[in-house]
Amino acid sequence: MLRLLLLLPALIYAEPDFRPYLLSTCQRIERRGQECSRRQAKTEDGYILSLHRVHSRGLPYGPPVLLIHGLLSASDQWLLYGRDHDLASILADKGYDVWLGDLRGNAYSRSHAHLSPEDPDFWDFSFHEYGYYDVPAMIDYIRLETGHKKIFYIGYSLGGTVFFVMGASRPEYNNKIRAGITIAPYVSSPQLSSVILATFSMIASIMRQWRTLHVFEVFPRSNTTLAINQIFCKPKSRLLPVCLQVYDQVFGLTSELDQDVLLDVVSTFRAGSSAKTLNHCAQVMYANSLRYYDYESEENMKRYGDIIPPEYNLTKVTSPVSIHYSLQDSFVDPKVIDKLAKKLPKLIGTFVVSSPSFNHMDYVVGIHARELVYQDIFNIISKY
Repeated sequence: MLRLLLLLPALIYAEPDFRPYLLSTCQRIERRGQECSRRQAKTEDGYILSLHRVHSRGLPYGPPVLLIHGLLSASDQWLLYGRDHDLASILADKGYDVWLGDLRGNAYSRSHAHLSPEDPDFWDFSFHEYGYYDVPAMIDYIRLETGHKKIFYIGYSLGGTVFFVMGASRPEYNNKIRAGITIAPYVSSPQLSSVILATFSMIASIMRQWRTLHVFEVFPRSNTTLAINQIFCKPKSRLLPVCLQVYDQVFGLTSELDQDVLLDVVSTFRAGSSAKTLNHCAQVMYANSLRYYDYESEENMKRYGDIIPPEYNLTKVTSPVSIHYSLQDSFVDPKVIDKLAKKLPKLIGTFVVSSPSFNHMDYVVGIHARELVYQDIFNIISKY
């Protein structure tokens, strides 16, 4: 009965259509000659999340691997170049059973058992709920569907953060992970540029009052925003330098990015989330530590028994974990990685990218990501 209830939503799921500006996740997968199966997993608090299963024809289904995107992104983040470059497609061609998860509120996961995106309560979540509800729901769905007791997890940026949130707040899920691979995880405040600091300060001042100001959803993917990207970021646009400057300063855009895919990249990296999630990220920056959401003194006392939100206890993350980072990353401080690594009981290792110019977005769009990052990931998965 449980299996039937989990699989039934897949029969009524419709893939979002972003044409003429973007291909959807399944359109991207199928265009490169691989198979895509669309699924849905329901969380304990009622959100209905999308899962895209990637399979290479003629190969058996190997061990399952769940990939989780970064902040404001979606599953199509993993499919920006081509079959021989993108991590998801390469893993599928190596015989792994690849699943691309979409966290609540993004362009592919805008459904709930009782709420609609027009309801403010739909957006009452931070990245804590990503780790506490969303990732566990996806893991349980994949385990039930595949029959594997354990899965591999790969999380980029905030996708790595929520792995630590899950392991610390729901430690029973550590036993369901073969290995957790965290790529440039955001867990504390790096030395940010003045532009990024100013941007975060502005966002934080707004997000602290997100309910009062009736700001619930942020950076949604829509025809309007996609059309604006066309004006600023299309090849040979006079405004292209502005586009490059904004994305470089705010997102850590790589200098190695192929200009032919720039428009697709910047359009994809805007898939929507909640204002509360952005506020939680800003809180991490100002607190300089990975803590539970700060509801302010009175509410914190009710929820946590203290006026200050507690830190996530990372010593409870007992699954094998690797951390991949670079020295040039705009959002990840190497000193923070060293502190993080010392807290993890089963650290596989820390892997620093050898390129001195490798930035935050390079992990998914850099032309040298395969040899500089993915090869270490393949070795870890093969070993575990």
